[in-house]
Amino acid sequence: MLSRHAWPVIVVRTIFAVATFMLGSVCLRFTQGLAWFFLYKKKPAYHAMINLTKHQFVQLLAFLTALINPSKVSVTFDKAALPETTSFRVDSQGNLISSVSPNSVWICNHQIYTDWLFLWFLCYTARFSDCVYIVLKAALAKIPVLGQGMQNYKFLFLSRKWEKDKVNLTNSLLEIDADARGLGPASGVSHVSATSESTTLPGVSLWPKGKALKEAKESTALWPYQMIIFPEGTVISPHTRERSNKFAEKLGRPVLKHTLLPRVRGLFLMLRALRGTAEYVYDVTCGYSGLTADDYGEEVFTLKAYYLKGYGPSAINYHIRAFAIKDIPLGDDDSVDIDNVSPETLKAFENWLLDVWYEKDELMKDFFEKGSFAKASTVSSQAHTVVADFKLRSRFEVVGVFVAAATALILGRLALKLFWKLI
Repeated sequence: MLSRHAWPVIVVRTIFAVATFMLGSVCLRFTQGLAWFFLYKKKPAYHAMINLTKHQFVQLLAFLTALINPSKVSVTFDKAALPETTSFRVDSQGNLISSVSPNSVWICNHQIYTDWLFLWFLCYTARFSDCVYIVLKAALAKIPVLGQGMQNYKFLFLSRKWEKDKVNLTNSLLEIDADARGLGPASGVSHVSATSESTTLPGVSLWPKGKALKEAKESTALWPYQMIIFPEGTVISPHTRERSNKFAEKLGRPVLKHTLLPRVRGLFLMLRALRGTAEYVYDVTCGYSGLTADDYGEEVFTLKAYYLKGYGPSAINYHIRAFAIKDIPLGDDDSVDIDNVSPETLKAFENWLLDVWYEKDELMKDFFEKGSFAKASTVSSQAHTVVADFKLRSRFEVVGVFVAAATALILGRLALKLFWKLI
């Protein structure tokens, strides 16, 4: 129960946070509009500006989240279970500094509606916040201001209608893969419709294979990506747990206690579409301090509780390992339509993914019992844990969100003054 003295602070903080978020969102959409007006035909420059607003959006969210509910980020990892180039450390200012593979897919259990933000922040600590792609529900694309902004970010929206999602998801993923090779729309490459249409999956456009040559006249910039997906498809609730349990029984598998059975086809499609450029899948198991095994995260750390009352987890705890794409059973065929892949191949991938999720469930069991992944019996004795503050490297970074709109406002005002003087 909050004291009556705390409420004025909460009200002022809430008003500031809501106003800053709304103003910041409008400013970023304005910046995107300027980019479209001046740079749309210059694809590399336009893509770079959209990526800048993507980076600024997570800066805005991280700034407000840290202001409303200061928390820690705890990362547990075993160096032997990660690529040599992947690392996590804390600098002298308490900032998390990460190094990850440029083209990666992140998979994680889903507990609360801000899970995606914290993973995006993790990419921010690796300086890849401008190239994050997130798989979201299609309804979110219709949110005023934010929806159009996220569409400009090329986030992947799913309608839960497989035949439609399969085509849209495949198109988006092949485009991202082509951009990572310097042969996609972000580098100014365009389709020749007569030769680029898939013959096996109508509605899907194919891109040139290989990598862009440095001698090419067009931009040879490579556009990396960090793809975030929650294979469970939704957060844990009484309803989704019941549905997951029934499906586990149907598969002849034990019931999961702390996670939901992952959906197989979406991730299978994603990894096959990106396997030409993706190097690793980062498997993240997330636990929130303050939740117990009997809690449903969505009921405890609701958006209202988090952002209006400042009631959120004291720490976001991660256990991270990685799988090389080449070691994941994805099949040797090159079919664009995964529904044409042999049942044996899909089954092998399903078994791999389910095994990963049952290991994740055991990790969560240990986390709830011991309060930390560092103390989990299922974690290697060689594991390391680093703890940092959830915060921007500098609180002044958030100023960049408003720069373009403020500059345009100032220049517009000066132009109006000059115009009135001339007439």
